[in-house]
Amino acid sequence: MINAQRRSRVHLSASTTICVGVLACWIGAAVPGKSLVAQAQSPEQVAETATANLRKAERAPVFELDSSWPKQPLPNNWGLGIVWAVKVDPRDHIWVLHQTASPQYAEQIKKAGKVPAPAVLEFDQQGNLVQAWGVPGQGGWTQGKDRPFPAQAMGIDWKGNIWVTEEARGHAVLKFTRDGKFLLQIGEVDKTNGSNDTKLLGGPSGIDFDPAANEVYIADGYHVNQRVIVYDADTGAYKRHWGRYGLKPDDTFETGKQPMWMTPSPFLVGKTNNLGNYPRFAHGVNVSRDGLVYLADRSHSMIYVHRKDGTYVKEGQTPGPANSVAFSSDPEQYYLYAGGINASARMYILRRSDLQVLGSFKSDGQHHMGVDSKGNLFTCGLFMPQKFALKDTPRRSSAGVGNIR
Repeated sequence: MINAQRRSRVHLSASTTICVGVLACWIGAAVPGKSLVAQAQSPEQVAETATANLRKAERAPVFELDSSWPKQPLPNNWGLGIVWAVKVDPRDHIWVLHQTASPQYAEQIKKAGKVPAPAVLEFDQQGNLVQAWGVPGQGGWTQGKDRPFPAQAMGIDWKGNIWVTEEARGHAVLKFTRDGKFLLQIGEVDKTNGSNDTKLLGGPSGIDFDPAANEVYIADGYHVNQRVIVYDADTGAYKRHWGRYGLKPDDTFETGKQPMWMTPSPFLVGKTNNLGNYPRFAHGVNVSRDGLVYLADRSHSMIYVHRKDGTYVKEGQTPGPANSVAFSSDPEQYYLYAGGINASARMYILRRSDLQVLGSFKSDGQHHMGVDSKGNLFTCGLFMPQKFALKDTPRRSSAGVGNIR
């Protein structure tokens, strides 16, 4: 099958019954009836090839990295640990949540000759640091004296309040004003009681909101619970919850260690498909303007769509893991951006109406992302947030929007 003089190429056809490696099998399944040539590629090229094979005729928006944002160096000789969330508030300011509690991140900052910045940072559109807060013990919530400030996920509600989840898997969600005053706690530190307890959480890892109903949605499913749960955003009163397909959560679903990527996967070329206790239903939760709830199952590279009452609508698979999604800034939120910290660090662009993958681009890190009013996308960027400026949006007909409710 491999010509001795052209060892870098593998020729396959639709009738081939023996595949050379998982990539060949995956691409062969993605594009039936076509002869394919698989060349030696970098992991990034492999990822782009795989994504291209899922596209239809419609072009995707074009983004360009703006390396001038944010402005550096940061004040006070501050350095950042791993960035877990970047969100945009109603004023188009960009908020960053990073973690320094783990020894490797603290050591990295020290080696750079810097000191750890507070966990929460606010930047303006130009990349200037506006304020920073978030230290152990801040706000008076029931964390314990020296517990690190929560730094797993972040959401910003329609009033500009900042919501974070307890970074050490402490099972709590906290609400603060934009200047760091503690307002509300949902769940209790180090206490959990399964996916059908209405007061205790179990690994909250994503936050979003429904302003019309004054509700906060929590993806309560990092590695303990397997559900989405909804509370009143002012009082923390329980409203409802559901598990996969809108059913009662089942904590026995796929217990134990699972593969990080769906197999076969182009992201495994030259890499090991590691096992671990990864999210089994909902790592991220995001609510669209038209009342649909998007749940990112990172472990299985799936996006589930529900109505706000939990009714299951549809699902779609992404080429690689997705921690969460973000919506484009146009009124109908035509595009869906999905990202996960994966082997090739890709951001996927999907058509929201049918979850069709239209394209992707390289982004060094994604966990929880944000989009400003101009359509620019802000991602985690590993140890410094990144801005991807929207450069081109293809023309499209109104018929392509599609309401999937």
